[in-house]
Amino acid sequence: MAGGVDGQVAEAMAAERESLSNACRSDAQRLGRLLAPDFHEFGSSGGEFGREVVDLVAAATDPEDEPIRVENLRGWLIADGVVMLKYTSESAGRRSNRTSLWRRVAPGRWQMFHHQGTPVAT
Repeated sequence: MAGGVDGQVAEAMAAERESLSNACRSDAQRLGRLLAPDFHEFGSSGGEFGREVVDLVAAATDPEDEPIRVENLRGWLIADGVVMLKYTSESAGRRSNRTSLWRRVAPGRWQMFHHQGTPVAT
């Protein structure tokens, strides 16, 4: 049901998965299109980041790197055009619980405006 609750959550999930792909993360322009002008992140490192992270991520990502694994991806429609996603990621042996907030900016086009990563307790 495109455009409905399930459709909006599915579109945001697809955008999240794209943002985590090495092909996207290694391409500053492609990644930048997925991040809102007011993007803010509390990273699993404990740092705070804004859109400046785009160039840093692109410079640090090789398209041939091991892909980020995503587990238990779930989503909720918070309001029309706003979706919250929650999942666990694993990259380079590190696991993090993650949440992100996505805003629809045009039909079928979404931008992340907030992200938080918290290391999984060991």
